[in-house]
Amino acid sequence: MFDVLITSLTFILIIVIAYFLKKVKVLKKSDANILATIIMNVTLPCALLTSANGITLDMTILILIAVGILSNVIMILVGYGFAYKERPVIKGTYMINVSGYNIGNFVLPFVQSFFPGMGVVYLCSFDIGNALMGLGITYALADHVASGQSDFHLKDVLKKLFSSIPFDVYLLIFIMAIFQIEFPSYILSMATTIGAGNSFLAMMMIGLMLEIKVSHSEAYHVIKIIVLRIVGTLILSGIIFIVLPLPLLAKEILTMALCAPLSTVSAVFSQRIGYSGDMPATANSLSIIISIVCMITLLLIFI
Repeated sequence: MFDVLITSLTFILIIVIAYFLKKVKVLKKSDANILATIIMNVTLPCALLTSANGITLDMTILILIAVGILSNVIMILVGYGFAYKERPVIKGTYMINVSGYNIGNFVLPFVQSFFPGMGVVYLCSFDIGNALMGLGITYALADHVASGQSDFHLKDVLKKLFSSIPFDVYLLIFIMAIFQIEFPSYILSMATTIGAGNSFLAMMMIGLMLEIKVSHSEAYHVIKIIVLRIVGTLILSGIIFIVLPLPLLAKEILTMALCAPLSTVSAVFSQRIGYSGDMPATANSLSIIISIVCMITLLLIFI
């Protein structure tokens, strides 16, 4: 328990330091975009490469990938359903923000610290499905709803997916797992060194992103999105523990994954489909605070 608290408090301390540096104007909120670029294109791919290398495809892994996809699909439908009477842009924004899980920049550092080995493999398996949805398909569906267009371009979805380096790494790992090929040791050695900085940079980015600012008119939507995610997490976690034929560790990792905050791209994608307010960013910040509490609580229960 002591180790859980120390490591968790270390992560929180990094977030607080970043937030403080932003408040005293040593760093700016926009610096989070620089960190996000470094994380998404350098440290996270390396961390994924070293963590999931040598993964063996079995029924558990395939189920976890399927859960990553289905959990997003379910929450997309929930978001659409609960915003059905709203304007098309609001419906699309709900679809983006009610679904999607920030695995690489939030949950992965915790799992790497407390469940190295198979725990990380299970998490990455879930994130393959999550990334497939969150980095392309969800945005395409939400944009389709927000714009009111009748046509749907698969080419645009694939372009968005393959332009994401973490997704490309997942795809490469998956293909190599099929043929039971592992990366050479020298590549893993370099990737390990680079990927070691992912946890620190991810927590710094989260601290810079934290910003609770929303108008009264948007507060309703923020609360609604957060409540939908919490209820969805509770129901899906219950189904996972009761129904799915998975090892206990896999169920625990899935529960942690479902407690992740909104995806880091949720605010960006919301803006791209035409939403111009602060609601997505505020919902993201609130979800981070809630997820920190959930993560520490789950770690104290599971370990």
